[in-house]
Amino acid sequence: MNRKELIKQLKILLLQLRVLLLRVKLTIPNLKEPKHAVLHHGGGDWSFKQVNEYHRKLWGFKSSLNFYIGYNYWISSNGLITKVREDNERSAHCVEVGRPGYWNKNSVGICLQGNLNEQEPTSEQLGSLDRLLSALKLKYNIGADNIFLHKQIKNTSCPGKLLIAKIEGKYKKGQSYKN
Repeated sequence: MNRKELIKQLKILLLQLRVLLLRVKLTIPNLKEPKHAVLHHGGGDWSFKQVNEYHRKLWGFKSSLNFYIGYNYWISSNGLITKVREDNERSAHCVEVGRPGYWNKNSVGICLQGNLNEQEPTSEQLGSLDRLLSALKLKYNIGADNIFLHKQIKNTSCPGKLLIAKIEGKYKKGQSYKN
């Protein structure tokens, strides 16, 4: 292949890469340290793989860790914690009217598998949640007043009444989650 052909092939390759990259929604860890943690539940019996595929189809917002789930962490029913997005990476887990983008740029989203309005979180999930929140509190100095339920930010039943009953008063001393 002569030099002219090589340059032509490189230009074609560069054009193909630009087309692919412009269509990809990829997030890059570049935000400041998170200030808050927001708790969620899956709202159904979907597995990690099913939720990842649903979020891929919903918005195609891929993390730097190559997942589509909008939370930073997923806690399976067996207590396994999967890091889905870097802590300082924009997420897609919580939108508040009047503050678009705030929570997804300034908080870590934690989702527990299952519909926690209908089934209690497992003891493994609760133990993993405790360990994860303790680590995040230490690492980022996230105080108890900066741990929120999704329902405190948006009108929803998330993260589920049965999770709320299990953690009532545990993370926010003297405050009720029943607002």
